[in-house]
Amino acid sequence: MENKHKVLITTNTDIINMITYLNDSDVKNNLSIRECATEIRDAFISCGKDESFSSPRDRIYGNDFVFSTMPALYGKRGIAGLKTYMAGKNGYRFFVLIFETEHPEKLFAIDANVLGQIRTGAIAAIVTSEIVKKRSINYTIIGSGFQAESQFEAISQFYNIDNAYVYSRNFDHARTFAGKFGNSITPVKNLECLSESDVISSATDAVKPIFNYSMLGSNYHINLIGSNVLGSREADMDVMENSDTVLEENSEQSGMESSEIAEIQNRHNVVKLSQFLMHPDKYPGHKTVFKCLGIGLEDLAAGYILLRNMNLLKF
Repeated sequence: MENKHKVLITTNTDIINMITYLNDSDVKNNLSIRECATEIRDAFISCGKDESFSSPRDRIYGNDFVFSTMPALYGKRGIAGLKTYMAGKNGYRFFVLIFETEHPEKLFAIDANVLGQIRTGAIAAIVTSEIVKKRSINYTIIGSGFQAESQFEAISQFYNIDNAYVYSRNFDHARTFAGKFGNSITPVKNLECLSESDVISSATDAVKPIFNYSMLGSNYHINLIGSNVLGSREADMDVMENSDTVLEENSEQSGMESSEIAEIQNRHNVVKLSQFLMHPDKYPGHKTVFKCLGIGLEDLAAGYILLRNMNLLKF
């Protein structure tokens, strides 16, 4: 560990208390999508065994900002902590704070803008890989922003992509997005490509549905990465109701943040992600949806890999 990461030391009799700070560059250089994906899978299985826990996001609203916290305990790795962030008219800042449960005098503070992007791509990719067993797929990404990039990068690491498409409400944005990836993805002006897509990722700030069930093929998996506030949705309700399996991270949080799930009348097809990852063959996989809201356990899993790779944690 280089001294530049040791930013605060205070003494208290026999104990040295240390806060270790890691920035976005540390995350970029030491956290891979594949490692992150595998660890997130293990974290949810740990949660399914009641070894780990994650609470829903808590928001405090100021006059012109929102302060959010997402606490979790990752029992398998002996760490606890939270993701926290401030967002408002003056900008935003994301942090993940991690304690070692056996050595609470140690605290790791991690810039989480890049970490959040990587872990969101990673969780969508690992969920998709448990469902779609084809090695080569047709893929559509809806959206052309920050999170859309990590979705494409993550899926590309798990699959050979025969045909890839990107759609944005602004076609120039879709064209720019494609250019970032050497034009290995085709910008499109409409969503006719959904009917031939095996995997679809939607990462937008849409309020009204962008697509409906009639636009989809006979087999599909969809990752909904967009809004986490009630009243907004990317997929029409008929997509959720007609899919075989709808996956959620945390039922309480879904009820608070996801119109797509909260408004489903009959929850017979809604499954907790922890239960699915423990028994993936138990659930139908021809028409599936994963609604990703983000929970603190995912950030702890990503943070654990980062700290391990930097030799800051020994287990």
